[in-house]
Amino acid sequence: MNLNKRSLVVFLASSLLALSVGVEAKTADPAASEGIANKLILRGGLKGLQVIDLRALRKNDVLVVQAEIQNTNKKDLRLYYRFRWVDEDGMQVGSGEVWKPLMFLGKQNQFIKGIAGSPKAVDFEIEMSAEGR
Repeated sequence: MNLNKRSLVVFLASSLLALSVGVEAKTADPAASEGIANKLILRGGLKGLQVIDLRALRKNDVLVVQAEIQNTNKKDLRLYYRFRWVDEDGMQVGSGEVWKPLMFLGKQNQFIKGIAGSPKAVDFEIEMSAEGR
């Protein structure tokens, strides 16, 4: 290979490398809005899961939360989640919940629901982690 061809190959290879470094993987934002994002604690990325709706209300003087989560990927994913309940002083209510697993098929939407264990809970956060199946 002569010098001109070798220089051209090196130039093209370095150009492709620069392009691939500059392009980020297109992943879904973990929350559909900033308001939802403020209620999430992420342990690692959600790998294509996205919280698209979040609702909270008091029912029989207890806080109830429902979140709709969408798998934006074609591949199956497993979500682990738990709710953290907080009183009016910002202190955790109760001893905390255990992690709950939930399987998502490709492009599937599912709902999760949490019910505070005490009427003292006035706010919440959802702690989440995801992995491929």
